Amino acid sequence: MAEEIDAPYSLMCSACYTPCAGADAHVIPHWHTDREMVFTTYRCGNCWLPGLAEMRESINSGAEEVQTSFCDFLARQGYARDAEGIRAMPVAERKAYQLRILDAVEGARIVFHP
Repeated sequence: MAEEIDAPYSLMCSACYTPCAGADAHVIPHWHTDREMVFTTYRCGNCWLPGLAEMRESINSGAEEVQTSFCDFLARQGYARDAEGIRAMPVAERKAYQLRILDAVEGARIVFHP
């Protein structure tokens, strides 16, 4: 069998609109207030931590639509079973769990993909 080689790719940072190599890009959730949903965003090394901070603020707001949409984001990322479990949690527990997920993203224990 031939060894598969991943072709290099670039993504555009959805915050500062600069291109960055796919290997250096971070995929993070972002609450879009106008659309009232969590989007999958690509952020460069300079913008991803502020982007996570914004998402934490959105979850900390306690708005149920943010928490629900965050579960939709997780399902789109391949965590459908986990997302359903999180949806079933009481609101305060769901919020705390989602904040721990963002902490794991920041610590590179969870990595989302484009």
